[in-house]
Amino acid sequence: MALALFIAVTDMIPIWAQVNQSVEYQVKAAFLYNFVKFVDWPPDAFQSEKSPITLCVFRYDPFGSALDEVIAGQTLNNRRLLVQQINKLPDLKACQLVFVSDREDKHLPEILDSLEGASALVVGEGEDFAEHRGGIQFFLENKRLRFAVNVDAIQRARLKVSSKLLALARIVHDGRHPKGA
Repeated sequence: MALALFIAVTDMIPIWAQVNQSVEYQVKAAFLYNFVKFVDWPPDAFQSEKSPITLCVFRYDPFGSALDEVIAGQTLNNRRLLVQQINKLPDLKACQLVFVSDREDKHLPEILDSLEGASALVVGEGEDFAEHRGGIQFFLENKRLRFAVNVDAIQRARLKVSSKLLALARIVHDGRHPKGA
């Protein structure tokens, strides 16, 4: 059921980013929630069995209230979902998902270095984000929101991504072109 809804979101909603940025970030918020549903973190990614799954937005937050609204009251595997805005690099280690807007893309090397050894899914929207060691990158293709998954970054973070999610993604590797391109 969750996969069917996720596919429907990816196929039915063209992005009107040029017209309405809030719609774009409502859709991206829904994607982030769905990414969480198709990723498994190792047990040591959490302080305890009751720790929430924390979705963090690093510095600039383009979502407004959209991400909070999508996540409100949600749980996954007996863990509640929590949204936090993070402004300092050391604080990112407490996050399971880190969103990096294109405005913060210039800090990507420092962000990724600060997460070295952490099991965080790093999601961004900057050009070549995934090829530069980011985990998942949003991009537009034929006016539709799509995403690329860097399987090298996912492996480094010790995350397990559902094959169902990978089937919807463009697969990339560090500093290289998409698989099959």
